[in-house]
Amino acid sequence: MVKCAVACLLLNVSVGIAVAHATPATCIERLLPPPREAAAGPRAITAQDLIELRDFGRVEGATEAFSISPDGRYAALTLRRADVATDSYCIGLVLIAIDGSAQPKLLDVGGELILSVTDIFGIEAVVTGAVKQGNPVWSPDGQSLAFLRRDQGVSRAWVVGLDGRPATPVPGQVDDVLGIAWSEDGRSLLLTTMPALRAQSAEIDREAATGYFYDERFRLSADARPHPRSPLPRLTVRVDPVTGAVRDEPQPASTGPGLSNLRPNNATLFAGSPAGNRAWVALANPAQPFGGAKLHVEAGGRELICADAICNSPIAGLWWFSPDELIVMRGSTSSNGGRTAFFRWHIRADRPPVRLFETTDLLASCQLAAGSLLCARESATRPRTIVELDLNTGDARPIFDPNPHMADVVLGSVQRIRWVDGNGVPSFGDLVLPPSHKAGDKHPMIIVQYLSRGFLRGGTGDDYPIQLLATHGFAVLSFQKPEPLPAMLAAGDENAAQRINVTGWAERTRIFRSLDAGIDTAVSTGSIDPDRIGITGFSDGASTVQFALNHSNRFKAAAISSCCDEPGMMFVAGPSYASSGARWGYPPAGSDGRAFWKPQSLALNADGMRVPLLMQVSDSEVRGAAETFAALKAHGAPVEMYVFPDENHIKSHPAHRFAVYTRGVAWFDFWLNSKPPIDPDANMRWSELREELIARLRRKPVSPARRP
Repeated sequence: MVKCAVACLLLNVSVGIAVAHATPATCIERLLPPPREAAAGPRAITAQDLIELRDFGRVEGATEAFSISPDGRYAALTLRRADVATDSYCIGLVLIAIDGSAQPKLLDVGGELILSVTDIFGIEAVVTGAVKQGNPVWSPDGQSLAFLRRDQGVSRAWVVGLDGRPATPVPGQVDDVLGIAWSEDGRSLLLTTMPALRAQSAEIDREAATGYFYDERFRLSADARPHPRSPLPRLTVRVDPVTGAVRDEPQPASTGPGLSNLRPNNATLFAGSPAGNRAWVALANPAQPFGGAKLHVEAGGRELICADAICNSPIAGLWWFSPDELIVMRGSTSSNGGRTAFFRWHIRADRPPVRLFETTDLLASCQLAAGSLLCARESATRPRTIVELDLNTGDARPIFDPNPHMADVVLGSVQRIRWVDGNGVPSFGDLVLPPSHKAGDKHPMIIVQYLSRGFLRGGTGDDYPIQLLATHGFAVLSFQKPEPLPAMLAAGDENAAQRINVTGWAERTRIFRSLDAGIDTAVSTGSIDPDRIGITGFSDGASTVQFALNHSNRFKAAAISSCCDEPGMMFVAGPSYASSGARWGYPPAGSDGRAFWKPQSLALNADGMRVPLLMQVSDSEVRGAAETFAALKAHGAPVEMYVFPDENHIKSHPAHRFAVYTRGVAWFDFWLNSKPPIDPDANMRWSELREELIARLRRKPVSPARRP
């Protein structure tokens, strides 16, 4: 059978990409935003538009988005842009004049994508796939920037001045640099590394000659090699930024004027004023690490009491606007409809904090500069920019827009809808309708999960392109999962919290009930065809898809990009995960755990599976998907699986994201709109799946779903 390339396979969802806009020849041209007058006029969105957005900071939350010079004149950030055609990224360090007196300037161009690492189930340095390019760090005199750049697989510290000379790496670096700071006098850099990781990896290499001892170092779901165990010690050294020589003299890191020793050890957020006043957020009850937090304010050595509700969770930001004036940012939650609010508290006045404004936009990485608050900002229909906020009105002055061309892309309308489920649990979602929507139209609807905030790109994991689906005639419900179980928030540690979540699949039941209520709310708008609903999910969202397919007949097609909660995970994921699972209450491997797993497992319910399922998973997670896929295939369920090489939990290759995007749209077009894919091989396979499904439904109709 002749195999067609992805671009051919899914041409029906990517027509026009090649002519949408000219492709610049170099990274310098690709990174710098084009002038607004270069716009070509209104046009439909493409997959490439979304994948090749100019991005800065972390996609999932805009942390580490930019840094401001000590004199407040400049912002600096690391800008990146994917290139689908070459499956690569352009990366550059950008200098921005906050007053707009000069065009953005590239101080450095080059390097590789830096991906986030974490320790999980006792294993160190697990690559997640999320981008963590890091924030550039200003020298105390504001004349130089230190930043991370990855070349040939190693992340090193580089330094560049504002004098026009090229950036240079700090010599002598062997291990990945995990953190950078300047010394207070600006003569040294403090570099944090983890040399023990290299040492343990070398020991594992030597162990290969005699066979690896199988123990909790294995993360078998990803590969068949042991990994260094966590925690490993971090090492911070002071080096000369020019020669790389290690300096022995003690010099504290630069933390800003007068702030070195003000931050309490238990603070999760902190703001110190030059006058010595302090504000910080800490857990209300240290014995409940997942519980609420409380605002503490100290002025003149005396703690001030704020009894107002806004001084409790969720607090997302603190800034001293004057010696006696504190700005408090309240974060968005599922309960408050995803609204962020700003308050001003005159701490000497005998009155509570005053609300300034609120918004459904995502505001993050906010920082004070010359009396103004600069934030990374996204709306549901506008990618990330940097703005200066008027704290009295919420009005914003644009500082930096890396994607001005997106103003000409025609997008679907977005309506925020809120609901309360039958148990009184509130949440919300963003309902996106096609750009072509007219009054009276009823559209098939796709569920995208599991956080709905900021620019509606592709959901958590960025695998399901919301506006591209809307352009293809789908309504999309971007679902915000509800807040955790109250009992879980009161738990004393992670194991206790997980036991609460998995007992009777309580957490999964809570999320599904909220989703079900959200679908009802969307259908009640009159714009949704209730007989053509599809569902997607990644990570926690994929677990929700599993549960939903086992407990509801609402869904006519599904797609997941990670998989799955199954009995086999107790050995497929490796001994470390199995030990954690035992502490959470999972049945051990080899035991009869069918009663426990039946509500969640797709494999144990494969004989009743009637929903076409598309699985697009990373090679590092395919072992975890094998049990589900094998069981579904053995029982004749309509399923296809694709495996993407050199990927982690979150996929980072631009070409892979293009394939996931476009294949997912084509899948739902086929099953919900009866629209065949352009590739004849895919059309033949999917048509055969459909015929087999029709025959199965004739032999054994769908039984009423069991409601949790």
